Amino acid sequence: MRVTAGLLPAEGPLFSTGRWLAAMGGRVPGSPYTFELGGAILHGTVVERPCPGEVFDLGHLLTADTPKLPLSAATRAARARRTAWPGCTPHLVVMLPGYECHALGPAGDDAAAVETLVSEIVAWARARGLRAVAFLYTRGPALERALGGQGFTGIPMSYSCELTPGTPLPARRAKEARRETRRLAEAGVRLRMTEIGRPVPGMVDLKCGHSRKYGGSPDPAAVARRLQALCSGGALLFGAELGERLVGYGLFVPHRGTWYCVSTAMAYDVHEARHTYFATAFYEPARHAAEAGISRLHYGHGAWRAKLSRGCRAVELPIWVLALDPELKPLIEWSARTTTLSP
Repeated sequence: MRVTAGLLPAEGPLFSTGRWLAAMGGRVPGSPYTFELGGAILHGTVVERPCPGEVFDLGHLLTADTPKLPLSAATRAARARRTAWPGCTPHLVVMLPGYECHALGPAGDDAAAVETLVSEIVAWARARGLRAVAFLYTRGPALERALGGQGFTGIPMSYSCELTPGTPLPARRAKEARRETRRLAEAGVRLRMTEIGRPVPGMVDLKCGHSRKYGGSPDPAAVARRLQALCSGGALLFGAELGERLVGYGLFVPHRGTWYCVSTAMAYDVHEARHTYFATAFYEPARHAAEAGISRLHYGHGAWRAKLSRGCRAVELPIWVLALDPELKPLIEWSARTTTLSP
């Protein structure tokens, strides 16, 4: 098995591209590695310390009642009553820094090649004294068959939301969308799609305001660098403009026939902007994508009920965990018994 730092070039989702890795550098703290064998490639990070509240933190995923995940009421109740469990670090998280795990490379769909690579990764982690190996938010039957065959425990954990352009909204939602769009027009807000290669004026301020709204402490320079990386190579900005001011946006990156929603924000202090989120993140992108013949809009994790109500479908993304330290096995088994997702 070839092990290198970083990610090898490979055809795959947006999350495996240089653009995305530049934008998300350091998102999962730890040492990143690329594992390659027989034409199959996987990417992972050795996590040395707990990261409470993060949905790549193994202890948090297995035990916490986090609002970021679509856990069922029964699961939340079980986690609220949980006893203390041992820590999980250090461990290996196998996941692209877009909260999805794909087997890449020319043999990424070959079950035998992927199974051999998984076996080698486990041996590599065991030799380094890691306590567990976790494949987070897996996609692809070959990878999931390989993990099941290697003794990993699969646990349902999240949904990724996707929209097929042209999918009709339920009558009530369609009426609501028309009303929201009309109110924006009446307030003097113009909706416009623009192809961009760099952030436009106002984007950084809006994104910083969005982060503060949800408890973050954004660094404007870091936000600007991330948006620049996302826009480089071309992106689609669905903007809401009030006069000369940008008051809301949805930023999409086209990649291999899919438009990925990579950033959204709105001016929370502007009354006229209050309907811009759904207009710039869903209604306008879906309309333009249908006209362009695009087959899929990708919205990822989080806010899944709002996304489903706007025509998205939910794709279940499990995690797969293997205890290398026997002390962690009861924790994993308990989480597997008690974790279900809200319908």
